Amino acid sequence: METAYGSSRTFKGRMMIYNRSLWMVILLFITITSISCKPARYDGPYRGKVIDAETGKPNEGVVVLGVWYKEISTAGGGVSSYYDAKETVTDKDGEFEIEGVKRKIFTYIGQMNVLIFKAGYEYVGSYEWDTLKVDPRKITWEGEKPIIPLRKLTMEERRARHVDKETVPDDKQRMLINELNKEYKVLGIPPYPEGG
Repeated sequence: METAYGSSRTFKGRMMIYNRSLWMVILLFITITSISCKPARYDGPYRGKVIDAETGKPNEGVVVLGVWYKEISTAGGGVSSYYDAKETVTDKDGEFEIEGVKRKIFTYIGQMNVLIFKAGYEYVGSYEWDTLKVDPRKITWEGEKPIIPLRKLTMEERRARHVDKETVPDDKQRMLINELNKEYKVLGIPPYPEGG
């Protein structure tokens, strides 16, 4: 039987090739997308404790800022961009908790990066959470909870270092900005404007 596209046998053959090609494109898209995604995981909460390195006593009022980034794999390497941030301060027992971004299935959202800072002390500067397990500061772990010692700095050490706010919206790091301003005031550095 003849059709406008030639014989019906030729038309069916072309449709089979078209369908097969379409399925290959769909399969290729799914494969590439799933390679750059992370599998299902539950993110958070992140709990820890900050202590004074010399006394071993809990360090109250330490700012803990958690930042998440979208991470996308490309042919040229990984690319990341800001996703969300949450902050808190340690309580009288030196403990803190930051709620994660919950369950993620095939997500581009990476693990929380953490920055820990208190005026007058050394700081833990933006590391992925699991990196704390290999940090040279003698961080110990009680299960999934790190015990983070911060050493009090001399005035010379404080002047020699530079700590800045993170590249996240100011309204997501107000506690950090306030604590930085305390440090800047002691060091004679102009503070960040009120409210960030």
